[in-house]
Amino acid sequence: MSRSDHASGEMSTYRFPDEVAVDELLVRGPVDADIEEIAPAFRDPAVGGEASLPPVDADTLRVMLHDQLPGMRAQGLLAAYVIEDKQAGTLLGGTSLHHFDPLRDVVEIGYWLFLEARGRGVATRVVRALTEHALGGGIWRVEAHVRIGNTASERVLERLGFEREGVKRKYLRHGGGRVDATLFALLADDA
Repeated sequence: MSRSDHASGEMSTYRFPDEVAVDELLVRGPVDADIEEIAPAFRDPAVGGEASLPPVDADTLRVMLHDQLPGMRAQGLLAAYVIEDKQAGTLLGGTSLHHFDPLRDVVEIGYWLFLEARGRGVATRVVRALTEHALGGGIWRVEAHVRIGNTASERVLERLGFEREGVKRKYLRHGGGRVDATLFALLADDA
């Protein structure tokens, strides 16, 4: 894996991980057996609403899993993951790497947790592990967008050294409309 080379026009060879282990946590791609468990999060304003997840049902998620996610992953648009507690055998939430730019060596990270999984350092550990994977694979800049007012998500990024860079107006979908988001970024030089 390598960074892009502006002088020669070569693009980054970074590839999304298939899975990442973090202590007792396993970040892995979703499978059919996960759909019923994660589907309620997509319609819950306190979970999926904060993560700008589409408010779809389990049947739609199955279609997305099989018909949309493989192509999106191959194009660098979205690698979706679930976060599994291997010891308990339960799902705690989800995360993603998306909007990979192979010319600029940039990728964006997103994350969400079920309410009962919050406050245990899960998001911090998962975001750290995926960020380290990206930076170790040649990514120069990892970005995250957080709805203004979502202080828990902001704290995750701040703990990991992400810098607050500014506000993108009406960037995220939330509550049936568009809302402003704070752009956070961590550069390879920062890590």
